[in-house]
Amino acid sequence: MEEQRIDPTIAYDVVELPSKGIHYSGGKKSLKVAYLTASDENILSSPSFIAQSMVVDELLKRKVLDRDIYVEDLVEEDRQAILIFLRNTAFGSEYKMTTVDPKTGDEFEVTIDLGSVKVKDFDLKANENGEYEYFLPKSKIPITFKFLTQKQENELKELQKTWEENTIPPVKTKKLEMMIKSLDGRRDQMEIYTFINNKMPLKESQDFQKYVNDKKPGLDLVFPIETPSKETINARVGFGVEFFRPFYGIS
Repeated sequence: MEEQRIDPTIAYDVVELPSKGIHYSGGKKSLKVAYLTASDENILSSPSFIAQSMVVDELLKRKVLDRDIYVEDLVEEDRQAILIFLRNTAFGSEYKMTTVDPKTGDEFEVTIDLGSVKVKDFDLKANENGEYEYFLPKSKIPITFKFLTQKQENELKELQKTWEENTIPPVKTKKLEMMIKSLDGRRDQMEIYTFINNKMPLKESQDFQKYVNDKKPGLDLVFPIETPSKETINARVGFGVEFFRPFYGIS
């Protein structure tokens, strides 16, 4: 493949991906990302982009310089790392957010340091198929699984939206079907479907999904904070238009 050339007038840095590249062909572990410039205010202040929740997607399309990966295919944790880079390099790492004191029900503002966000440890080893091993203790079956790609996450969201009213969308079981790749070495899709829908105990399903969530590579976005009533709660950083709020209110 011919070496990719980047416009030498564009200032950029390399962002390491929390996913470790496990979702991408070639195992891509970092991306070249351009800094926010004055022209990006056009996106950040566009009423149509804000109304349609397109601000983040448009920013990523403009700022990610690598062309051997589609922005639409970036998993959520990698998108978050890029957004934190863009915000930190534009405004600094101090981030103010509003949360609620659970004891009083009152809102209050807290300041956190996005520069202290850490990448979660990832200690799983994939097999020759790029899959990870897990043992279902109740069913006494070893399985292999893969983490969901962003495309699959989007498919689950669409399934939730498009299912007929007054019916129950099979989002949870579909998610398991997407993740589980083999049962005791057997890869028959119908067998996997039947096991998940007819035989897999609920607690075993929940324990497995918790294991996947705990082990999934990503960022630790939870910050312990003290409320005005002197209790300690966990606040989680959210992403979207509000994440770039410092841009707004400028005429």
